[in-house]
Amino acid sequence: MNARRSNEAEDVWVLEARGRIDANLAPELDAQLQTLLSAGHHRLIVDFQRVAYISSSGLKVLLIAFRAARRSDGDVKLCGMTDRVRDVFTMSGFHKIFDIHPTESEAASAFNRSEVG
Repeated sequence: MNARRSNEAEDVWVLEARGRIDANLAPELDAQLQTLLSAGHHRLIVDFQRVAYISSSGLKVLLIAFRAARRSDGDVKLCGMTDRVRDVFTMSGFHKIFDIHPTESEAASAFNRSEVG
């Protein structure tokens, strides 16, 4: 997993997640998200293009980061999900919590729209 500044929106950071985000990889995702949040980056996109699966451990990590970002007037948006990963979000109800977009560009644009509104 690696993080980078988004080319699409100012002050938005993208975390490119990879693999099966389960009990083994969830701590790594958590560490990356917490590092970004601790550095004052509260507008985050997690890119799921290379994620094959996410378990409840991974969902918990995302929820914790989401709440922390929101407390600082930020947000965590998600993009690039496969159908299988999106199904997990739908079955768990997390699709009602997170703003999910097909692409990073669309997720970044959603940050810009929320600033205007």
